[in-house]
Amino acid sequence: MFTIIVALIVIGILIFVHELGHFLIAKKLGIKVEIFSLGFGPKIFSFKKGETEYRICALPLGGYVKLYGERSEPEEFIEEPEKAFALRKPWEKALVVLGGPFANFIFAILVFWGIFSFVGIYYIPPIVGEVLPNSPAEKAGLQKGDRILEINGKKIKDFQELVLILREEYKEGFITLKIKRDDKIFTIKIKPEIREEHSMFGKIKVPIIGIKSKPEIVHEKIDPFTALLKGIEKTWDFIVLTFKAIFKLLTGELPFSTLGGPLSIGKMAGDTAKMGIIPLLYFTALLSINLGVINIIPFPMLDGGYLVLYSIEAIRKKPIPYKVQEMIFKIGFVLLIILAIAVFYNDIIRIFRLKF
Repeated sequence: MFTIIVALIVIGILIFVHELGHFLIAKKLGIKVEIFSLGFGPKIFSFKKGETEYRICALPLGGYVKLYGERSEPEEFIEEPEKAFALRKPWEKALVVLGGPFANFIFAILVFWGIFSFVGIYYIPPIVGEVLPNSPAEKAGLQKGDRILEINGKKIKDFQELVLILREEYKEGFITLKIKRDDKIFTIKIKPEIREEHSMFGKIKVPIIGIKSKPEIVHEKIDPFTALLKGIEKTWDFIVLTFKAIFKLLTGELPFSTLGGPLSIGKMAGDTAKMGIIPLLYFTALLSINLGVINIIPFPMLDGGYLVLYSIEAIRKKPIPYKVQEMIFKIGFVLLIILAIAVFYNDIIRIFRLKF
């Protein structure tokens, strides 16, 4: 029950933030918002303020903002053309669509900013604490106490970053590490070995060089401005990381079985909540980034799909016929349902394996 409650709260917050982004941009542009809904299906609670009806609905895994005059109909069918979404310029429509993902990214920045401002930052320095026997690192001459400054020309600030860059950037062959040993700085070439590891998403192949970090955690207090810059940097890093993961899924480098759905998200939310409020906030920020990135993907029914349509509209100098849009999004809806079923299947398989 605890896990379900936490998951619903986290998902509800992220849906609210996303839809609020669409809502605020639409209102700023003078577009009438008819409905602001958290959830789908039957209404549980609703009230009307101004031109907008605000709803909470029975199915919590989603939400929507209904804009006045969304259909590309002739102007004579719309009573208030100045407030109609369909009659706006393509760039205005694109701004409304981008408002959702943008709000998710801003939310993540603010969460990271709050964490870094009040708590500071904790990191494990990129110092070799142990070199495993017969490992690629031992064969290359890496030693205990070596500080790793760079990997393939990319500067390393902490040990976690070393692991992430190695896993994300490595393809095959050798990697080059810039090492500081005592007062000397030099480079070492290492050929990682590929091992199969178990994660919460199943089996994944990862490159290993065979070192462990030094058992040391550094705590650093930072001022609010630096914390804001760190929040922006952290958000950008995870946006890039998410896009890379999606690309690897599309190319088959990451198996589809690694994809998690609402059950996996709920379990992770519950697990992080048990660790404390800071890990839960951190997880919520990461989930917000994922939601923003996924919605930018140019897929029908997602925000990115609408952006493609509005780009075509800008090139054609006229809207795409509504019937064509309807057909495109019906196909997209079917594909999303198939994807949702497949992801839900992944979740069920994971739970079955964990319990049995």
